[in-house]
Amino acid sequence: MQITIFSVWMTVFWSSILILLFYVLRNRFILIDVCSVSGVIVLYLFCLIRMLLPVEFPWTRVIANAALYNKLYDAFYHKLNIGTGLYVYQILLALWLIGTVGLLLRILNQYMRIIRYFGSLKTTKDKRILDALSGISDHKIPDIVQTAAVRIPCCIGVFRKRILLPQKRYSKEELHYILLHECLHLQNNDFLTKVLINMICAFYWWNPFVYLLKKDLNQSMELRCDILATEGFSKQQCSDYLAVILEEFKDAGKTTDDKKKDHILIALFESQSEKLLERFKVVASDKRHIFRKGKLLAWFISGCMLILSYSFVFQSKYDVSTIEIEVDQDTHEVDNQNTYIIKQGGSYILHGENSDIPIKEENANKLVQDGFIMIEGGNYGY
Repeated sequence: MQITIFSVWMTVFWSSILILLFYVLRNRFILIDVCSVSGVIVLYLFCLIRMLLPVEFPWTRVIANAALYNKLYDAFYHKLNIGTGLYVYQILLALWLIGTVGLLLRILNQYMRIIRYFGSLKTTKDKRILDALSGISDHKIPDIVQTAAVRIPCCIGVFRKRILLPQKRYSKEELHYILLHECLHLQNNDFLTKVLINMICAFYWWNPFVYLLKKDLNQSMELRCDILATEGFSKQQCSDYLAVILEEFKDAGKTTDDKKKDHILIALFESQSEKLLERFKVVASDKRHIFRKGKLLAWFISGCMLILSYSFVFQSKYDVSTIEIEVDQDTHEVDNQNTYIIKQGGSYILHGENSDIPIKEENANKLVQDGFIMIEGGNYGY
């Protein structure tokens, strides 16, 4: 297993094409109807995994493509005459690393500020909120924090999970729907997924397709929570659930005099309001239920695409000039007609017309596969 410039190119190629394909099909509801929303998330996560592993495996087949890759290879390995002796690829690699490190440090700083600030806030003692939560979550009950630093409900944390609520009074019904939705985010570890997406975007900051993936995966996770939350709901309950979502987005859009820096959480993890209509359509649709077959189909497609994407790699091809090949009088052609292998105990000898050359067992086995004859013992001859 190795990483080369060609394996990186193949990673960018496969991930970009698949992200664009999945995005187009998902936004036309074709992919959701076939694979379900959970299946769409599986496909997007496959794209993330593919971007994290730009490698060539021993079984990867090399396909030489001189027409395109020779030009790209020559361009990347062009030496710049600027007094430093640097190559183009070294400059590009330096820019890539500088951008990646800068963005990763920014994300880490924002993440630490968020965890530090919201982790220091006291959890709510409101009995109405705690009662509503205890009737929803079958898992470990997360902490609830009410704060003016958020404008809509959201959740944070990987090990210490918290649900953040705006500083306002909710009805019993509103609390039920909001906490149900946020608990599903926590159960699916969506916060961790979003952090991973931000890190992927930082690493491939120059590839516009990763931002498309980030935008649509965030929306798909919202859709998944909406579907899970409303599974088994009556039409009236679905209508009430959507009314709560609409009210929260209205409140989030209201102007506020609060200029606290802690609103960075909103910039990092809230979904876009223009996607609200799609959430309404999915919840109101008769196809909102998650089909197990669709999710299994998504895993099957991901597995096939994973194997296919690593099965071959395009590389450049250069023919060696025959002028540069020097042949002296002691050079002899070796093939399976004039040369064979002698096995003596645990050693192997490549016997030709003019010489005997000791070779390793693995090389002897490869030569046998290529048609060379192997003879046991020391009595041999033509």
